[in-house]
Amino acid sequence: MEILSNVSPDDFPFDWYAIANENHFWFKSRIDAFLKFAPRYLPMDQNLKVMEIGCGNGLVRKQLENKVGWTVDGCDINEEALKLNQGLKGETYLYNIHEHHPKFKDAYDAIILFDVLEHIPDTKEFLASIMYHLKPGGVLFINVPALNHYKSDYDEAVGHIRRYDQNMMSEEFIGMDAEVLGHRYWALALMPALIARKKFVRNKGDIKTLVENGLKPPNGLINQIFYGLLRAEKWLFSNPPTGASLMSAIKKI
Repeated sequence: MEILSNVSPDDFPFDWYAIANENHFWFKSRIDAFLKFAPRYLPMDQNLKVMEIGCGNGLVRKQLENKVGWTVDGCDINEEALKLNQGLKGETYLYNIHEHHPKFKDAYDAIILFDVLEHIPDTKEFLASIMYHLKPGGVLFINVPALNHYKSDYDEAVGHIRRYDQNMMSEEFIGMDAEVLGHRYWALALMPALIARKKFVRNKGDIKTLVENGLKPPNGLINQIFYGLLRAEKWLFSNPPTGASLMSAIKKI
């Protein structure tokens, strides 16, 4: 790990990375959705230089390692999380993207930003800093929670400022040197769970329990059932009409 910034904020007050693991149905399905979406915009078998911003424990990098030809670097502002990025091809950086380090200017063919943007108050400044790191013609891939109407106590507990629809995401790039290439909803099969979470999961001050109730499957069988539903959805729908999550591709011009 290369330290380029002196930052390491407090993490969530619970063991997030024990939940965010390779066996969890949602994290497995997110990478499946990405592997269906991304080839529309970039070749997956070439040795492209890619950065995951907000890489956390390196889960996405690990998931992509043997599935694409890309070399995926990772950066985050949480040093403890970055220590979990082990045995990966790409470089790992403790780095605040707002510092605009010269070594990263126009450096990457693609940037992955998974479930970060919904946490950011000033999205314009944040996205401008991301674009600094992307080559002209490079593609930014974003995943966010979808449909702000279903924003719940769970969302607030994990720091979600907003959920997105396609129009909201496109509006983020108005006035920037960027072209919105496309969007794809996914996790249509989770819409009943999303609605139930808004209605029944309540914040009573115990954030650990709230997040576990909102994200962690009660047992392995339920985990397998949810993953099976999302795998079926992937093959049944090229572009689901809606879903609990939204994936977007934006090109830097």
